[in-house]
Amino acid sequence: MRRRYPALLLVVAAFVAIVVTARSTVDADVPNFSTAAEGWMPSAPASTSLTETWFCPGVPASGVEEVEGEIVIANRDAERLVGTILLVNDQRETRSLDLAIDGWSSARLDLDETLPGSMVGAVIEIDGGGAVVEQLAFHPSGDSVSACANATSDAWYLADGFTVEGSLDQVVMMNPYEQTVVVNLEFATQEGSRRPASYRGLTVPAQSIRVVDLGAPGAGAQNEPVLAVKVETTRGRLVVGRSQRFLGGGRLGTQVTLASPELRDQWWFADGAKGPGVSERFSIYNPTAEAVEVDVIFLGVELPDDGSDFDRVAAVAADPIEVPPREVVTFDPGPQADLPEGRHATVFSTLAQPSVVVERAMTRIVDDVVATSVIAGATPRQDGHVATTWHLASGPSEPVTEGLVVYNADNSPGFVSVLAVGRSGPVPIDGLQDVEVGPAGVAAIDLTDPLVIDRELIVESTTRVFVERSFPTGRGDTRSSSWAVPAG
Repeated sequence: MRRRYPALLLVVAAFVAIVVTARSTVDADVPNFSTAAEGWMPSAPASTSLTETWFCPGVPASGVEEVEGEIVIANRDAERLVGTILLVNDQRETRSLDLAIDGWSSARLDLDETLPGSMVGAVIEIDGGGAVVEQLAFHPSGDSVSACANATSDAWYLADGFTVEGSLDQVVMMNPYEQTVVVNLEFATQEGSRRPASYRGLTVPAQSIRVVDLGAPGAGAQNEPVLAVKVETTRGRLVVGRSQRFLGGGRLGTQVTLASPELRDQWWFADGAKGPGVSERFSIYNPTAEAVEVDVIFLGVELPDDGSDFDRVAAVAADPIEVPPREVVTFDPGPQADLPEGRHATVFSTLAQPSVVVERAMTRIVDDVVATSVIAGATPRQDGHVATTWHLASGPSEPVTEGLVVYNADNSPGFVSVLAVGRSGPVPIDGLQDVEVGPAGVAAIDLTDPLVIDRELIVESTTRVFVERSFPTGRGDTRSSSWAVPAG
């Protein structure tokens, strides 16, 4: 059978002023939120004279038993950044803040100190733009980070849910507007799709967060090893995230993620590995009414040395995967006999109309400590754009080897540089300049220089790249995966 390859595949801190107004449960004046990069992954749009808005769906931030949350706002420009912050929680409380950040500086907002709640989200409006915004969750079972969204949507998708042995799988719906939003939830499990009447016509009140715990008693999705979700509004728009805590079934740890606002025909993963102590599972969710055939290609695969002078980096194709309508199918790369041990990138693609969402669950065991991390794949922008510059609002909190994993999407060698942002602007990091990444190759970059710790970072490349980060969870040497933020 002739293999089909996706079109993109060309080769087999400083001073910060934050003024806080009084805490209130009364609706404040609601600004007009902008819409940018709708349907793409979170991105850093070019600064304009208009308002740039970031929507953080929410993280656990009660402050109880070391359950804490933060919002990090990085100014990626030399000009002073001003704007507003609206915090909301699951108790329908709000708090408004004025924001001012000097050029090339960043702000950290402690959510559990400012507006504690079981789940706390934020809306950040920046006059003229120029920010990168991320939400961080801190938990005794592991820390994680997720970029915030650039826009609200009337549909959101999650592919890899998990409620085995009491694991928590919470869908976090944040309504930043002053009108109530009405939503329907649809599930897909190993037994097929479900549309429970109890999850139709749910309301999310104005400027609040509603959490649906899919694994709770009576929730209808207990002890599910795979659980995909579609959230669709019948009135209004919102932003959706997910908070997971794994308690068994081969998974442990915590994770906060942003749901995907659109179905796509390509999903890319820069990081991946096959070998002892690591396992991958990809969940492919097709919420449409038609069956879809999905191709899987492993990229940047280092083949065993055979003594020849030929390039031993290759692409390895798996058999196509049929995903029935409104169902979720899982794929485990481990049994792939022609996929050698070691690092690889992965792309999932279909010739059908945009119709699937793909998420990866990676479980690592390091010194008997287990940690599971779940992320959705990265996507090109709707016009095919893949960034050459990527941003991180904050670097790792401690030195970390292989903290960045870069996949080169072009058919020529790429040269990648990492810069740390200081008071005077981006500063090159010794040893992290012009790091070569081969055509369709993968490279892991160490972040061990003291200059990168807790600093805003910029990754620049001479070719189009996908940049995934692998940062410590705070539990031994385990890692949590998330995407850097592409420029565009």
